[in-house]
Amino acid sequence: MENNNRQDDGSLAFLQIEPDANNKHFNCPETNQQKLINLSFWVVDYLDDVKTKFGNNRFLVKIKFNREDPDNEARKFFTNSQEIKYILGKIKERNAFPRKVTMRASGTRYYFE
Repeated sequence: MENNNRQDDGSLAFLQIEPDANNKHFNCPETNQQKLINLSFWVVDYLDDVKTKFGNNRFLVKIKFNREDPDNEARKFFTNSQEIKYILGKIKERNAFPRKVTMRASGTRYYFE
């Protein structure tokens, strides 16, 4: 803990507790894929197999527009794009997050470049 020189102000932030990796959630505003078309951003993390009103097995993707942005400036979006899901899985296999991507679309097909 790096708080040796700071006085405990009683806040939770002071304790710098890492989030529980087994109970992940993204506490940030939601956007959608359509609003991200042709924009570059950093994919920070994702949750797989999320159930939504639109169906099962969706991915919830956490993004930042600048790599150094604090978590409260992050955004999240849901996707059922097989191409995006595949890419996210490969990034995870390589333990290569965060990763800079650009959202592209062709009709209703969304994908990363």
